[in-house]
Amino acid sequence: MTTEETGFPADNPDTPRRRRMTWKKWLVLGLAAVVVLGGAGIGTFLLLRGDQAGATGTFSRTVQVEKGTQTLTVGFDGTLSPQKESDVSFAVSGTVTKVKVKAGDTVKKGQKLATIDDSELQNAVDLAEANLTTAKANLSEVYDNDGSSAAIRSAKAQVTSASAALTSAEQDLEDATLRAPIAGTVASVDVEVGDTVGSSSSSSSSSSSTSSSSSSSSSAQFVIIATSKWKVEGSIGAADLSSVKAGQKVSVTTDATTDTLTGTVASVGIVATSTSDDGTATFPVVVKLKGTHTDLYSGTTATASITTGTYDDVLTVPTAAIKTENGKTVVTKVTDGSESTVGVEIGKVFGSYTQITSGLSEGDSVLISFTRPSSTSTSSSDSQGGSFGFGGGAGGLDGGGAPGGGAPPAGAQGGR
Repeated sequence: MTTEETGFPADNPDTPRRRRMTWKKWLVLGLAAVVVLGGAGIGTFLLLRGDQAGATGTFSRTVQVEKGTQTLTVGFDGTLSPQKESDVSFAVSGTVTKVKVKAGDTVKKGQKLATIDDSELQNAVDLAEANLTTAKANLSEVYDNDGSSAAIRSAKAQVTSASAALTSAEQDLEDATLRAPIAGTVASVDVEVGDTVGSSSSSSSSSSSTSSSSSSSSSAQFVIIATSKWKVEGSIGAADLSSVKAGQKVSVTTDATTDTLTGTVASVGIVATSTSDDGTATFPVVVKLKGTHTDLYSGTTATASITTGTYDDVLTVPTAAIKTENGKTVVTKVTDGSESTVGVEIGKVFGSYTQITSGLSEGDSVLISFTRPSSTSTSSSDSQGGSFGFGGGAGGLDGGGAPGGGAPPAGAQGGR
């Protein structure tokens, strides 16, 4: 390698030399970068601005005034339970010697469920029979000896008392064998061989069944339910109490079956079963289902819809079409493409539709308008697509009903 006088290596024509960046080149590159970044920023701004502009706006749809049959309903959630349920326990004291059934078994009316040791009960029957024999012999002796009327009355009373004691002892002996008072399915068994049972308290039973005996504990030793006939028990609010009556038709749905069940209101309580913190009271309702159902289960949640009224030739519009302006109830009527504000009088509210009693005729067209929320709304607002006519079902405009969320103006009568 050769060097120059300065001590630095001499230029080698075979070795490539680095080109130095002049100030002009730096200026050109800087301006190019500014243009690229500025273009990207403007494009992003326009894109976002376009999204926001497209996310807001007012939409409308024209619907016709219709006339037809409408119904009013009152709905409530309740619990399925058998119409017949019997809580069965031993009526006499003793030690359990046999338990003949288990939970889930099907039993017939009168079938044996369990037995207790009846030796003491048999002794009581034998003693009562002996006492009755003695009382009858004493009565005969009084007659034979021409006893006084007082003596005859006393002897007859002894016979009557001894006879009653024998009847009671025989009943106790019969109760040593516990039998099913109704046909059905054994829902629970709460007794085992060797347990001591007593008769210190009576057992409870449903209004549609009878219990044959009493129990020493708060829970029955056997619970038997008839699984073919069912009922729904729930509650309604005070506002619906006046419109719900016994005998009204009811449709019931439950997760236990895909079929819609039918029934009738069996009873409506007039004494509140509970009162919430805000003072709202609820009243008990019992619905009896029609037909035989073997695929239902006690305790399953059910939704009931009570038909409280049916109305023919009712003129209705979607509730969302009704507005209040300057204290008046109005709709926007569309005639040959022209819009006009028309005052109306309203009646009952049937779900998402409201009755029109004057101001419109069948076949008239009215306008439903709504505003779509901006993209800055939360995700929960976006999920309400049905409320703005983009979801299916009765709530969406495309579903044939009024937009969800529409509420009748003040003065409209609810579903009662």
